[in-house]
Amino acid sequence: MASPLRRAPRADLIAAVALFAAGSVLIGLGSFEPYRAEVPLAMRFVPPALVCLGVTVRRAAPGWCLALGVAGFGTEVAVGFTLVTVCVFTDNLYSYARYGPRSRTRFLIGGAGAAIAVFVVWAFSEGSDAGGVISTAAVAAVVLVSPIGTAIIVRQAHDRASLEAERAEQTARLADVRRREAVLRERTSMARELHDTVANYLSAIALQSTGLQARHDLDEETVKRSVAAIRQSSVEGLAELRRIIGLLRTPDAAEELASYRLEQIPELVERMRRVGLKVDYTADGPDRKLTGEVETAAFRVVQEALTNALKYGTDASVAVAYGPERLTVAVENTVDSEADPVPSGGAGLVGMSERVRLLGGSLRAGPDGGRWRVSAEIPTEGNAI
Repeated sequence: MASPLRRAPRADLIAAVALFAAGSVLIGLGSFEPYRAEVPLAMRFVPPALVCLGVTVRRAAPGWCLALGVAGFGTEVAVGFTLVTVCVFTDNLYSYARYGPRSRTRFLIGGAGAAIAVFVVWAFSEGSDAGGVISTAAVAAVVLVSPIGTAIIVRQAHDRASLEAERAEQTARLADVRRREAVLRERTSMARELHDTVANYLSAIALQSTGLQARHDLDEETVKRSVAAIRQSSVEGLAELRRIIGLLRTPDAAEELASYRLEQIPELVERMRRVGLKVDYTADGPDRKLTGEVETAAFRVVQEALTNALKYGTDASVAVAYGPERLTVAVENTVDSEADPVPSGGAGLVGMSERVRLLGGSLRAGPDGGRWRVSAEIPTEGNAI
């Protein structure tokens, strides 16, 4: 471990040398209290040397700084006061209270109080009047107590500033985390919307075009209907894509990327029928308006399930049930093992689950006998308009 002198900041070393040099000049000019005339002149350089040595280690070793300061000041009391020693000793006291152990500051204050009492007793013993005793006590308090009090105030202010800086840093980190979360939520929302909207139309186009390529025995009228259906799907998909891009560019951050209602499910079913999927649709229970989030989530579940039915099956059924506390959406479809499905990344099921879970609901998807079943339950209590 490096010695305190090696760890001492260069600024403290320079300050100590400068203070000792100034004090030496004053002592050489006779600026000291000569009440002990028999003390050699060289001895008067010892107290300032000790307190200045304390300055060099005031931040590296506050305990050594105080010890050297007390030794130098005690020697000064014995040989005669000089201005530089008294002034530098106040810095020794300040440094210990400022950089030393916080728990020992009260002992330092107690020692300063005891020293003041000693000076008062000494003044009485020297026959000083009341004014002299008070002056002695005041000077001793200025030298011994004021630097300690100043250090305590500065230390508390520094601690408060450090705490505020830490709080500001934590606030900045929290704001950055929230910003990242907001960006992630927005990206996830955009990915869901783009997948749910565009994949439906593109899947229909891909399947219809694949059918046209595979079949060479179709009559001209059937080909025309298929091409017309492909064109309609592409036009509608392009319109949806443009709408979503337009919403992403809007400055209103509160506007939803897409909002669909349950009343649009029959239109979705009809569109799937046009591209060749047989779909039955039923609605049970009293129809009522729900919040946009609930209706959009239900619509997206039906849309994704029918898109998968178009890829993997030949017919499907959609059932919407309005319960007193929840909305139930169920989509079943056959599974054609010989079908050549359009490649899928598996994001559809993830997107459906995310939408439903965000509303406190549940979603199940899997085989049910010889059919594939997707069922979602979304709470409606408190979500009715």
